[in-house]
Amino acid sequence: MLWYKVWRDTRWRFLIGLGILTGTALANVLAYPSVHGLLAVGLVVDPDDLLAHEINWVAQVSSSFRGYVWVQLVRQNLFYLWTIFAVLLGAEGPFSQRTGAIFTLSLPVSRRRVFAVRAATDLGELCVLALVPMLLIPLAAPAVGHTYALADSLVHGFQILMGGAVFYCLALLLATIFEDRWRPIIITLAVAVVGNLCANFFAAGAPFNPATVMVGEGYFRTGMPAWAGISIWPVVSAAMLYAAMRFIETRDF
Repeated sequence: MLWYKVWRDTRWRFLIGLGILTGTALANVLAYPSVHGLLAVGLVVDPDDLLAHEINWVAQVSSSFRGYVWVQLVRQNLFYLWTIFAVLLGAEGPFSQRTGAIFTLSLPVSRRRVFAVRAATDLGELCVLALVPMLLIPLAAPAVGHTYALADSLVHGFQILMGGAVFYCLALLLATIFEDRWRPIIITLAVAVVGNLCANFFAAGAPFNPATVMVGEGYFRTGMPAWAGISIWPVVSAAMLYAAMRFIETRDF
């Protein structure tokens, strides 16, 4: 019953996210011939213009199908969309008034179990949101005359989950502190945006940035996963989950 209740509480955010992310992945793949042609003719020669430099860089990386998938889908669309849905799942805590907090508290189970089931369900849904869109790429690539390695799909999906889980856990922790859901959403999204900006402008700390783990630039360029970030951020996520659980156990509703 508890698992079913949690699924009912989260299903629409999960299903809408799955539809948007898979649709975005397929649209990116099918648009490749058109976008590739536009980028090829859109090269700008102006070494002093930052925008022109960015356009040229994107065009050069997108000259291969693998590069296009990384720069357009993984680095941009999946990073932002997946993070948004992770935050939306986390910001609706297990004892929110909107999900029937009184009924949940009346169930003959401990708060710890309720929290654990909710967190496990959310993380399972986020795993699906990270992997399914990426696994569609090798299936859809032949439609535009290209191939995409299954290993690349799995690694990028895995890194999105490992790096991005920290944003879900932060939103969930904040949701146990604040009564409303907007402050956890706004604060966590702001942290994600700042993290992405820091990854772009402060190269020294980039290997340990969760945004860097999610984007997977190191794997794209060298073929090596971001082991440092993959090792660090799940531990941070687990610590925030534990803190949120302890706060829930001692909170007076």
